[in-house]
Amino acid sequence: MGYQVWVEGRCELAEGEILKTKCLSYEPRRFFLFGMRFFFGVWLLFVGLSKWIFMGPGAFVGYIASQFDKTWSPHLLNVSLAWLIMIAEPVLAGLILSGKKPRLVWTLTALLMFLLTIGQTILMKSDVIANWQYTVLVLACAALSEPEPATPALPNGKN
Repeated sequence: MGYQVWVEGRCELAEGEILKTKCLSYEPRRFFLFGMRFFFGVWLLFVGLSKWIFMGPGAFVGYIASQFDKTWSPHLLNVSLAWLIMIAEPVLAGLILSGKKPRLVWTLTALLMFLLTIGQTILMKSDVIANWQYTVLVLACAALSEPEPATPALPNGKN
């Protein structure tokens, strides 16, 4: 009787051993990125979906707008950014978990984390350091991810 093993982003059947996980033999960079993809992706998915499920879009957008309307930030921008957060968090989480175009996805996630950091700075929240840590962490994931392979040039120099 076989069992399932997670290998290279897909589940395969293996025979014999109780648990055989190839990710434990990854070199350090790949192991770190694998772990971050799983843990950060699941966390960001939970955070993103909880806004839709537990708060609801109207309540979340209203909350963000009411917080930032007390600052110099214009109301339309506050509402737009609240919707951006609502949409970007679950979408980026899904992309992180998929493992497709990792450098681009981690870079976009770092930009989202920086946006959240700026927001907390505008509100003068003392816990802004947590978003700085997330920003640095996902930027490190972007830096450690392999860039997309360049399209090789054709012999005549045209692509």
